[in-house]
Amino acid sequence: MSGNCKLCFTGLAAPDREASACYTRLQLKASALAWSSRNTRAALIVALLLVSLLTASLLAVQAYLVSRYQRAAAESVLRDYSSLVADEVIRRTSADVGYYGYYVLVTAILREAQHGAVLAGDIQTKLATSEDAAVRKAARLAKSYFQGDPETGKLSFVGQPPPPPVSAWLQQHLLAAQPRGNGPYKGLNFVHEGVVFSFVAGSAHLASGKDLPAGFAVDADALAQWMKTALDRQPLLPPTLGHGKVTNALVQVRVRDAAGIERLRMGSQALPAMGVSKSFDDAYQGIFAGCTVTAALDPQVADAVIIGGLPRSRLPFFLGLLALNAALIATAILQLNREMALQRLRDEFVASVSHELRTPLTQIRMFTETLLLDRVRSSDEHRRSLEIIDREARRLGQLVENVLQFSRSERKIASLAKSRRELAPLLSEIADDFESSMNATPVTIEPRLTAGVAAEVDSDAIRQIVLNLLDNAVKYGPAHQKVVLGLEARNSSAVLFVEDEGPGIPENERERVFERFHRLARDRQSARAGTGIGLSVVRDLVLRHDGRCHVENGRGSGARFVVELPLASSGAAEAAR
Repeated sequence: MSGNCKLCFTGLAAPDREASACYTRLQLKASALAWSSRNTRAALIVALLLVSLLTASLLAVQAYLVSRYQRAAAESVLRDYSSLVADEVIRRTSADVGYYGYYVLVTAILREAQHGAVLAGDIQTKLATSEDAAVRKAARLAKSYFQGDPETGKLSFVGQPPPPPVSAWLQQHLLAAQPRGNGPYKGLNFVHEGVVFSFVAGSAHLASGKDLPAGFAVDADALAQWMKTALDRQPLLPPTLGHGKVTNALVQVRVRDAAGIERLRMGSQALPAMGVSKSFDDAYQGIFAGCTVTAALDPQVADAVIIGGLPRSRLPFFLGLLALNAALIATAILQLNREMALQRLRDEFVASVSHELRTPLTQIRMFTETLLLDRVRSSDEHRRSLEIIDREARRLGQLVENVLQFSRSERKIASLAKSRRELAPLLSEIADDFESSMNATPVTIEPRLTAGVAAEVDSDAIRQIVLNLLDNAVKYGPAHQKVVLGLEARNSSAVLFVEDEGPGIPENERERVFERFHRLARDRQSARAGTGIGLSVVRDLVLRHDGRCHVENGRGSGARFVVELPLASSGAAEAAR
């Protein structure tokens, strides 16, 4: 009878194993095709995102170049206007000082020299108190006066003479500096020890037929004041520009002499980048030879002289947009990658659940057919078939309950019915039920339960927690191992643990094993790999009991899964005693 029964079971099981292998191969192939298709779509999406980033970058670059060109054009206009200001400074100061100052004063000096053939000692007083107002005004420009001996060429000074090296230089260059038809006077500038000495010289034609060189040394401070008065007389830019809004208050001017010393300043601010520098050259007989003028308009006048004003730099804005665009695309790619990883985990989960469900279903169907076909030949075989069907049905129920609990936790709709329970009897009952469903697995369950430990718990949830931990220990541990189910009171907590003799959990994985769909790399390709949600369900149910769970080292290389739950008030008092 037993031999016939064995043949019957073998005949039923063989096709199932073959069909199972075929189904597995087809499932793997379908998963590979689906994964390849998803990879292709993901690559296309990433490529489109990168193309959009490139397009946005090109648009930003073009916009920046246009903005830069507009600003360069506006700055060029401001430089042109600054150049107009510099030209006007040169023209106005040279004309005003040269005609109303130097010309008037040199003419008066030469007239005196021609009249007396020598400059009298009171020439300064005489010119400063002249009846001619123009001469009196021009006399302020003179620091001292000089004339040359028509016979020897030696210079003599009225007033404070310059240093000897300067006097020697002036005497040497005076003859060459005589205008002789190029104008009534000539400007001479000499730099000595970082200081510019300026002279204005002319030549008086004496009755004896000889020429008498004469002139004066320029007072730099008086010259600067004269120039400033000339510039302040009217706007340096035509009133038609900016509708009369661009006054001298918005113009900045710096005049430096041949030694680089600043002699005149208009405007107190630092010169902007749009300033223009020009040299006086030989304007008005070179009276300002070596001097330079730097002129600039205040940037705020751009709104008055340029349509649209001076464009602001848009580079920070464009860089910000590009950074934002890049961040959004990177986020999209990251989310896409996470979605693909999640989809892969879901596929693995579906495949694992399908595999886990097919095993008890196959057993149930096989022994049900055995009973229906009346192929059992004894009451013991009949009872054994029913026990197997019951065991596999409970195993199937546990799998389904895990999936349902996982779904409820994902949708945040799980609820618990808590009541005060003593945990030792409950855990002992759960251990017995688990042992009866182990299908003759050579594993020993050893309860180490402390009596009197009570907590506010949901019995069904505790059952699911313990069954998942026990199933995990049996599934991943070695054959003939001893699994310890423990309970004790510690620090106002009911501590239950399941300890196995398996390979343990690496430290860097001890937090991640409680994540959904996460499985250790060593178990992913193993035939014993589970659904990847058992420990996730454990953590969710423990957190709903206001507890916590973790993994620590067990005996030898094994792992100990620890669950800590708050003790009930009386349980805490008893534990304290």
